[in-house]
Amino acid sequence: MQNETARAIRERVSAIAAAEFYGFHPNRAGFICCPFHQGDRHPSLKLYDGGRGWHCFGCGAGGDVIDFVRRLFGLSFPQAVTRLDSDFGLGLTGQHPSRSEQAAVRQRRREEARRKAEAEEEYRKKAGEYR
Repeated sequence: MQNETARAIRERVSAIAAAEFYGFHPNRAGFICCPFHQGDRHPSLKLYDGGRGWHCFGCGAGGDVIDFVRRLFGLSFPQAVTRLDSDFGLGLTGQHPSRSEQAAVRQRRREEARRKAEAEEEYRKKAGEYR
């Protein structure tokens, strides 16, 4: 049953969709800064379309959408399957993440939005210096 559920999740949820849901904003080429190693100032983690998963060219980490959620939240395989099922409303397991897990996702999204706004402001400032 677990393998069937995992297969269904891989078919229905792409790594790009999961990354966006959890607060990451891929560039046009599908890259984000890797959340799995420190000091990634330039996007090095490639998110692939469909069920092809992801790969970081900086630290070498990679896998499918379930692996991404496992590493991102420090979950076991069954926990990551349950989390994706619940977050994307797939209805495959009938279980839901705890309130603390939901709060952590919201906090991560707020922090990512703040960092993005700061980076955009810094870019505008530096661009203004060259005019």
